[in-house]
Amino acid sequence: MKKGISINTRVAVSAIVFMGILTTVIAFIGYTLFYDSVMESYETYTNTVSGYAYRTAEKYSFGDMIAARDMPEGFEKMRSELNSVKECSEIEYLYAIYFEDINDIHSLHYAINAKTQAELSTGRPASEMYTYMGKPCEEGSFEDDTLLILQEAITSRKRDGGILEGWSEEYGHMLNGYRVIYDSGDNAVGFICVEIDINRINTDVNNYVHLVIVTAVIFTAVIIVIYLFSIHRYLIAPILSIAKSSDSFVKKMDSGAQPEELIYEAVHIRSSRELCVLADDVKSLADGVAAYMTNLKAVTAEKERIGAELSLATSIQCGVLPDKFPPFPERTEFDIYASMDPAKEVGGDFYDFFLTDDDHLAVVIADVSGKGVPAALFMMSSKILINDHALMGGTPAEILERVNRQVCSQNRAEMFVTVWLGILEISTGKLTAASAGHEYPMLEQNGRFGLFMDKHGLAVGVMEIAKYKDYEITLNKGDSIFVYTDGVAEATDANDRLFGTDRTLEALNSAPDAAPEQILKNVRAAVDGFVKEAPQFDDLTMLCLRYHGAGMINNE
Repeated sequence: MKKGISINTRVAVSAIVFMGILTTVIAFIGYTLFYDSVMESYETYTNTVSGYAYRTAEKYSFGDMIAARDMPEGFEKMRSELNSVKECSEIEYLYAIYFEDINDIHSLHYAINAKTQAELSTGRPASEMYTYMGKPCEEGSFEDDTLLILQEAITSRKRDGGILEGWSEEYGHMLNGYRVIYDSGDNAVGFICVEIDINRINTDVNNYVHLVIVTAVIFTAVIIVIYLFSIHRYLIAPILSIAKSSDSFVKKMDSGAQPEELIYEAVHIRSSRELCVLADDVKSLADGVAAYMTNLKAVTAEKERIGAELSLATSIQCGVLPDKFPPFPERTEFDIYASMDPAKEVGGDFYDFFLTDDDHLAVVIADVSGKGVPAALFMMSSKILINDHALMGGTPAEILERVNRQVCSQNRAEMFVTVWLGILEISTGKLTAASAGHEYPMLEQNGRFGLFMDKHGLAVGVMEIAKYKDYEITLNKGDSIFVYTDGVAEATDANDRLFGTDRTLEALNSAPDAAPEQILKNVRAAVDGFVKEAPQFDDLTMLCLRYHGAGMINNE
């Protein structure tokens, strides 16, 4: 395989170009353009917060409450959740309003509002701080132009979020994000609104522009030097050392060296715990391969000895996959279970899951091309690279792009691996994922699993310039996601019939509320019952994640 530009050169050039462009933009961009950029980000943030509030309103059928002008038991529960949304957001106001008479723009009434703990601890009675269904809005709270826009949103049945800039004597200059609320009859009945003080935005912009322009040039050079030094010392140099030892070991194997000559030169790394794990695992695998070949030469005619050495390789491979369940007994927000059954003694499938920080769980499942020891070696390298780059930060798509570039630069065997990578934000249930040519995940919401047709990219290792796309799934309390390799759907019976995705979904939906471990057992039992005595031709790997919600207790 033709050699490309080294990782060290790419990182150095990328850092210099990026920081140079960043400094130039900061130095020359005008106040107006920068203000527009910040305003756009605040509008996006406002839309995001209003979206959270809107989903809370939908959860409690708030549209029906407004339509009936009623405050049932769920009213205060919904207010409590809206309080939590406001507590976790940088906004001034969160409230809901409606027109008592849609033909009268001045008939605006409050339906509910939210307060933070700081606001509620001021000593004023909650009854004075909270608004309740039917309270008229203060005169002059909204400009007539704003009221006309809101009236049009109701009459036109606006479905997406809206952004308004308004001014009032009561509240000043505000940025308002709103969403139209619908009742169960799909009638537009009111709005959920989020407001941010524009004066605060202006202050943030001015402070930021002044500070950054003064300091950017000074710190740019320092940041480039520190960044390049850190990347080279803590990532590139250790990886190159591991790659050099691995390449030397593989060349010995390719040259037909005797088993006793296959000695892997250990790499001692102190800069990174993760890279230490990579170095130790690669050495363990290489030592295992060398030991296997030595024993194979000595006992060629003895099948029992061959099986014993392959069992050693299986043990080495299984040792790098998480096998203790529950893996995070102190974390009650989610439950996870996974299994891998190789078609041969060692396989090319793998799974992984680990916390990148206290609020993010990375989940990986992958399938390496080919089988046996070559696939296992490629699997080991790919698994640790994904783990290491995920811990460095970034979205799943960015992580896959970095891993893909690194794999392609060293991929002399021209192998590839399909990967599904998801990162769960534990506190919100937001799952951000990207797929490198992997099987479609199966998502359980509202009590049934269904096939989720996600966005696919090329498998890792196929093309160095491959790009990947992120997508998001919101997991509510009790929702589950099931990911797997093609060994499940492509399991074949004696008549060459495939098990298929339909049978997989049927197995999942036989007990969708079961614990993740039982769900995997149900699928495996269905596969075994289908293929019966037919041999297993491909690795069979599955993983199931159930989200219990932030701070929820797992009672399963």
